[in-house]
Amino acid sequence: MRWRVVMGNIGTIVKFFSFSMFIPLLASLIYWEKPLMLGIYPRNAFIFLFLILFSISIGLLLERLGMPYDFYDQEAFAIVSLSWVIIALVSTLPFIMSGMIPNFIDAFFESMSGLTTTGATILDFGSDYPRSIMLWRALIQWLGGMGVIVLSVAVLAKFTRGGIKLLKAESPGPSLTRLKPRITHTAKVMWLVYCGFSLAEFTALYFCGLSCYDALYHTFTTMATGGFSSRADSVGAFSPLVQWVITFFMLVAGVNFALIYFAFRGRVREMLKDAEFRFYMGVFAVSALIIFILIYESQKGVFHTARLSAFQSASILTTTGFGTADFDIWPESARFILLLLMFIGGCAGSTGGGIKNIRIVIILKVMWRKFRKLGRDRRVIPVKVAGNPVPEGLLENITLFFLLYILFFITGTGLIVAFGLDIVSGASAVAASLGNVGPGLGMVGPIKNYAFISPWGKLLLVLLMWAGRLEIFTAVAIFNPGLYEKRSVSRMLRGR
Repeated sequence: MRWRVVMGNIGTIVKFFSFSMFIPLLASLIYWEKPLMLGIYPRNAFIFLFLILFSISIGLLLERLGMPYDFYDQEAFAIVSLSWVIIALVSTLPFIMSGMIPNFIDAFFESMSGLTTTGATILDFGSDYPRSIMLWRALIQWLGGMGVIVLSVAVLAKFTRGGIKLLKAESPGPSLTRLKPRITHTAKVMWLVYCGFSLAEFTALYFCGLSCYDALYHTFTTMATGGFSSRADSVGAFSPLVQWVITFFMLVAGVNFALIYFAFRGRVREMLKDAEFRFYMGVFAVSALIIFILIYESQKGVFHTARLSAFQSASILTTTGFGTADFDIWPESARFILLLLMFIGGCAGSTGGGIKNIRIVIILKVMWRKFRKLGRDRRVIPVKVAGNPVPEGLLENITLFFLLYILFFITGTGLIVAFGLDIVSGASAVAASLGNVGPGLGMVGPIKNYAFISPWGKLLLVLLMWAGRLEIFTAVAIFNPGLYEKRSVSRMLRGR
């Protein structure tokens, strides 16, 4: 492991990330937020200007002390996993310096929750928060949705050669779909699709009656499947039409962006025949229908119930975490379905979290293969997806991922319960953090927050958010002692 190479490349990413702070800086100037410094300049605008210069300086210092050169696979793991921690720490500073969240652990929790698109919050919306800081809160979700590393690969020429290693380490799903021969072009296409749908949603929300600020805020947090809202009642504060629009874009954000790109290129049938897409839409339709049946008697008519069931099914399945109702008071069966959806998540290659639908599909096929082979052990039955056999190595990786995910969930639940939560609240808080969902059940339900959890409990959930966003393997890789063994350059080049 060449730590100077890791440090140098992280410096480049931090330096690039700092320019995103110009957006909340402009918001502070546009709204001319108080308090004013010397009576002439918004203090929050000054804070963001200072942090831009500070972050650039930190990035340049890391580049200077390090070696921002090409890197090997194990160094890519370290660059990605540590970049997310350092960027989360940088993102914490506006919350602290503005006084909006003065406590470091609370601010770090809010920052990591935003960057990993989890959407869990410690904020009490009885207070009036500065728009620029709130917009920063939404912006880091949007940047984290598609991935800061993916954006860096798309824009920065220096990652042309090693970009594929970074994308594999950060991108959600068991495999990475190359849309173009060059990996930088693939990253650009993914971000163009992301930005295109973001623009479409902003336009739709604005014409549905939302203010420019609310439309932009909820566009950022919908397309990222993040779930942060600027309102105490979340999306429930808006009209039914706005809720249907957001339901549609949540479902879009949970689809593999490669399939969306193929559909726009005229290959719609390829998307419709995709096994993961069909399973994803099937899970949404079935869960929405069952929840509709379970809650119908306690609601206000067919259309109202249909909207609630469709919205919450899409919100939890895609791990967005918006709310239009307090689903924690729904029947136990409906709450159980929502808890299951937290584990399933979105599609590979989307901004959604969770285990991912393609992994669920493959695991079910592996179980079916084992059932068919009972008593006929000599029979070779390949696992196929869309008619293509899945390599045994990939099957092993997916099975290991599933086991690690369950292990993280069980261990995390045991620890968070030891920190004072009841079993329902603790289990749902861990599932919501590991799956990057946000709201859970019980004490962390949709109309509550995570502020009451102890500092150690919050740090545990931060660790789970980070591990869940990096698909566990990238997160645990840096704890592998073998990663730090000194190896000769010739052996590294041979990939041994």
